[in-house]
Amino acid sequence: MNKNYIKLTLDIILVLIFSLLFNVRVFGGLAFHEIAGLGIGFGFLIHILLNSQWVKKITLRLFDSKLPKKIRFGYFLNLLLLIAMLLSIVSGLLISKVLFPGLGSVDPRSFRQVHEIASYLALVIVGIHVGLHGQWILNLLKKIFRVGASKPIIVVVKLALAIVVLFGGLDVLSNQITPQTLNPGNPPSVNSERVPNSNSSNQIERRPDHLEGSMKGSVDGGRRGEFRNANPSGVLATFLGVIGLLAVVTYITEKLFAQKPLKIQED
Repeated sequence: MNKNYIKLTLDIILVLIFSLLFNVRVFGGLAFHEIAGLGIGFGFLIHILLNSQWVKKITLRLFDSKLPKKIRFGYFLNLLLLIAMLLSIVSGLLISKVLFPGLGSVDPRSFRQVHEIASYLALVIVGIHVGLHGQWILNLLKKIFRVGASKPIIVVVKLALAIVVLFGGLDVLSNQITPQTLNPGNPPSVNSERVPNSNSSNQIERRPDHLEGSMKGSVDGGRRGEFRNANPSGVLATFLGVIGLLAVVTYITEKLFAQKPLKIQED
C-alpha cells in the first residue's frame, strides 16, 4: 500500500479520536477517555516515525536561507504540537482516575488546567496543520477516488465540508465553548442548567453534552452517575467543525499569500 495512503488513514483516525477526547462522557466515561488518550500518544508517535525522513531532512536545513518559509513555519508548528501533546498526555497521566490512579502526588486542579489548556492548544494547532496540508490531502483524495477537479463529486465534497465547518462553527459560538470550557472555576454560562444532586442539598452545574470536556464537574458527576453519556456525533460535529474552520481559514490564507502580486507596467 502507498505510504501516503497509510499516513492519511492514520491521520483521519487520530483526528476523529482526538475530537472525541474533548468530552469525558463519550462511550461511557473516563475509561474510554484515558485509554483513547494513550492511543493518541502511540498514534502520534507512529505519525512522527512515518515522517522521520522529512523531520531529519528539515532539521538539518532549518536555518538554510533557501528553505521555504512555509516549510520552516510548519516545522516549528509541528514542534509546538509535539510539546502540547506531551503536556496533555503527561498531565493526563498525573490526574488519571482509572488506569493509573494515584500515579502522581500532585495538585489535581493545577494539572487539570494544564491538561485542558494543552489540549485546546493542540486542537488549534491541528486545525492549522490540516490547513497547511490541505492541497496534499485534496490531491490524495482525488487519486483514491479517481476523480478529476471538474467531476460533480468534488463539488459535493466541498459543499459537505462547508456545511460541517459552518454548523460546527455556529455550534461553538452558540454554546460559548471558550473561555468557559477552559476554566472550571468560571461561573455558569447562559447555556448551563442546574441539576439537583440526590446526595446533597446543593445543585450541580450541567453544561451541554459536548461542552463537558475534561472539566472536574463532569468527571466527578460521571462517577456519581449524575450525567448521562454524551452523544459522540454531537461531540464530533462540534470539534471537527473547529478543526475544519481553522483548516479552511489557514488554507485560504496560504493561497492568498502564495499568489504573486500583479506587476504594474509603466507607461
